[in-house]
Amino acid sequence: MNRELLLRPVHELASLLRSRQISCEELVRACIDRTEALEPTLNTYITFLPERALEQAQRRDREPSRGPLHGIPLSLKDVFDTAGIATTAGARFLAGRTPERDAEVTKRLDEAGCVLMGKANLNKFAGGESGTNPDFGDMKNPWNQSYSPSGSSGGSAAQVAVGMVSLSMGSDNGGSIRNPASVCGIVGFKPTHGLVSTDGMFPRAYSVDHAGPLTRTVRDTAIALEILADVQVELEGSVRGTRMGVDRNLVRLGESDVLRVFEDVLRELEGVGFELVDVELPTPEEMMPIMYTIFFCEWATAHDRWMRERPEEYQGGSRAALLIPAVDYLKAQQMRRSLQQRTARAMQDVDFLVSPCYPIVRRSHRSLPVVGGRRLTLDDALRYTMPHDLLGLPAISLPGGFADDDAPVGFQIAGKPFSDALVLRAAHVYEQATPWHDRHPPI
Repeated sequence: MNRELLLRPVHELASLLRSRQISCEELVRACIDRTEALEPTLNTYITFLPERALEQAQRRDREPSRGPLHGIPLSLKDVFDTAGIATTAGARFLAGRTPERDAEVTKRLDEAGCVLMGKANLNKFAGGESGTNPDFGDMKNPWNQSYSPSGSSGGSAAQVAVGMVSLSMGSDNGGSIRNPASVCGIVGFKPTHGLVSTDGMFPRAYSVDHAGPLTRTVRDTAIALEILADVQVELEGSVRGTRMGVDRNLVRLGESDVLRVFEDVLRELEGVGFELVDVELPTPEEMMPIMYTIFFCEWATAHDRWMRERPEEYQGGSRAALLIPAVDYLKAQQMRRSLQQRTARAMQDVDFLVSPCYPIVRRSHRSLPVVGGRRLTLDDALRYTMPHDLLGLPAISLPGGFADDDAPVGFQIAGKPFSDALVLRAAHVYEQATPWHDRHPPI
């Protein structure tokens, strides 16, 4: 089974499976072969399950179809509980943590007929966008293995980009789905907070944790969302006259190719019928301190035991999160509500927001790039994505162009709370008018 077939989107593979032009076992064997060829270079898995996947594929071939994901090869970022299979969150000391039951996401995808290929590599504890992991090794970008696929869902993004799997589930609390999607040339979707269950997802910060799919096309994301969240998504239809908000003060930082691609994206959006409208949003500089206070307090609540028993596993000053006063957390939550209200007012006259996604084209594993004479910080790297985690808004990263042949650049569309289906429609209209989703890594 050739590479071109493995790189076809979910909805096309599903059609081939339904018509028996290919079997699930054949598809899974091809994914195993591709993984065995590329995994030594890309390092995308913590737990690879080829024997289990083949047994499951054979069962899927005998079963009646369960729907549009029946027989589709899937990976899960190693934060989703899997009954009888270790869930480590990227920390080796948790390698013996074997859940007794599936996460809700795991359960829904299994009931939909997916075949679990394994648990994807990630930044330790799903923290950061570096694509590094001191316990299980760094992940590599399939477009250029000298660079990172970003993080924390870097393993998932790389797997989807090269056809090891057709769909992967990631988590996002600062950009961990969208940023890897941006630099791997695929689609990454962070739903409205709470729309997709995080029950059984390894905890990081409960009020900013999101679960969402990484796929090769927007249609595939829509298929996954319908199963994960019991929503109806209609991708077809005109968007002419739909208003897309742009905060020009926000869009001022990033590598030159990121900003150039974004300007090209704006012209294309206008060309397919969107009306661009200037808006003024709360700044990332206002949001970041609030986000960190909430995040660290909730992280300390979830990780209290391990922070005390295994302090060496927590780098830098992260253990200081245990010392943040409750009053600071409550004040931050009040300020968060104020930011949500201000954002809602800013979006009264628009349907969507559009911005760059990740301000970086090629992310070194060990350092952020220098832009405008200074080295970017973590806050800079997350300036376009983290606000939507704090606000809980649905946001999607999709391919917007290329810096060079080996360097995809994504951009981001966000919407109002629970307008997830409309965000996907807007993204689909853009995707259908551009060629970027049809380009794949050369390996």
